[in-house]
Amino acid sequence: MTNENSRNNPKKELTKEEKLSMRANRKVTAGNDELYNDVMKSIETGIVKQPRQSSEEEWSMPVTFDEYDTIPFPIEIFPATIQNMVKAVAIDTQTPIDLAAMVCIGVLSTALSKKFAIEPKTGWKEPLNTYTATLLPSGLRKSAVYNAMTKVLYKYAQELYEEMEPKIEKRKLKRQALEKRIDKLQTDYAKTNNPELLQEIEAISDELQKHPELSAPKLTVDNETSENLVIELKKNNEKISIMSPEGDLFIKFNDPAEKGKHDVYLKGYSGDHLQVGRVSRPGEILTEPLLTICIVAQPTVVQNFPSYVHERGIPARFLFSMPNDNQGFREPFPPSTAVEISRAYQELIRKLLMFTPNETICLRLSEDSINILKDLIMDIEKEFRDNGIFEGHLRFWGSKLVGQILRVAGLLHVAHSADSSNLEEITSEVSLDICKKAFLLEDYFITHAQKVFGVMKRNDTFNDAIYLRDKILNEKKLVVDKQTIHQKTKKRIQGKDRFSRAYDLLEYHSYIKQVKGGKYGNKGMILVNPALLKNDSN
Repeated sequence: MTNENSRNNPKKELTKEEKLSMRANRKVTAGNDELYNDVMKSIETGIVKQPRQSSEEEWSMPVTFDEYDTIPFPIEIFPATIQNMVKAVAIDTQTPIDLAAMVCIGVLSTALSKKFAIEPKTGWKEPLNTYTATLLPSGLRKSAVYNAMTKVLYKYAQELYEEMEPKIEKRKLKRQALEKRIDKLQTDYAKTNNPELLQEIEAISDELQKHPELSAPKLTVDNETSENLVIELKKNNEKISIMSPEGDLFIKFNDPAEKGKHDVYLKGYSGDHLQVGRVSRPGEILTEPLLTICIVAQPTVVQNFPSYVHERGIPARFLFSMPNDNQGFREPFPPSTAVEISRAYQELIRKLLMFTPNETICLRLSEDSINILKDLIMDIEKEFRDNGIFEGHLRFWGSKLVGQILRVAGLLHVAHSADSSNLEEITSEVSLDICKKAFLLEDYFITHAQKVFGVMKRNDTFNDAIYLRDKILNEKKLVVDKQTIHQKTKKRIQGKDRFSRAYDLLEYHSYIKQVKGGKYGNKGMILVNPALLKNDSN
């Protein structure tokens, strides 16, 4: 400090009490007096001095949080009509392309489940239903994307209902007439005990059985209890889809009242025999139920699943996507989805919906496809070894990945065929080209599953700590005033306790160390691990 500066800024002498207070508040980091002196000098002068090499060595290397780099959805796997729609909707809504692509997988599964299956070898058959979940924060137009991609399903379902409504009403009246006739005959028989009346009752009962109750056909449901879901499956040829732009299903998994009622989700994934007992009425027996799930929700809905949900393998059955949102970089007035693009997409999906084979068509792989399938299986199998991707909490999920990718391969085979020809002429052999497209999804789904399963382990403190860490590092300083960080984060993190927990977690991970400084030694300051700023200083 120059003499002139000294005259303009006379140094105030601290009282004995202030010196004692400052000394009591000091946190000498890891016994490193040199680092502490450098920090205190920078606090008082505003000049940050680079730490000596010895001080950097005193810090532990930061223990990074589980954060994962994801890759974008490879939309080139789809036929041209679907590619055009996915791109157009993503641009129109200014959303990640992954969102529309994942919803489309759910739409294809809804249209083709039970109509086709894929059998890579004798004894190994995969149905074409899928469980997908796309996770994005609120306010990112998830519903707009969902509605654009699924509108064709709801319109087709409404048409089926309108077509069936007169038949349903006619059947209802016929059954009511037969039931009233039986009631009257039973009353007469009770009075007369006439055996001819009993024979007539039995004959009418047989007639009633030949005319079972009709119900309106459904393609989708959104928020049914597990019990009602079984009933809907029974009514709709043991096939239905849970489609929703909300995460109510995952919230339901957290409900203690639903504990032990997950068989429909487990067996509906693979088409296993399901028998559900009822206390007050007859139970239901489903021989080959197939359930499709397509959920678009906020990431918070997968946090803190109860252990029994993981133990039963429910999350392991999902293909997850958690793309990075583009909020802050969106165009203000992007082009709308062209009418001809939307029309072509809807016509393609309707073609798939209207195709009704007499029995399930079994798709098989070409010889070349089988060869690259073997490579895929070995590639995934290696990741179950020590230090592999699937060694820990992804083990159950990884064990189903090959089957999941094959299901998508089946969907792609039919979609490509329908986009270029008549479905009546579809070949049952899945080509090498289709398999190569589907197998592009291996890395995509692995990276996104890593990210989502990491989120499942998080809590609010974890999220707050990551947010604070990024704000602190953006300062690009070794010493940061806590008050500066508070001002920049107070809209997101509210309350002293939340800040304290987040700072403590960052300190535990060796990102920062909390100290007291300032003129009187009681101002909250943050020391940043020099290793984190090394690249910025070079």
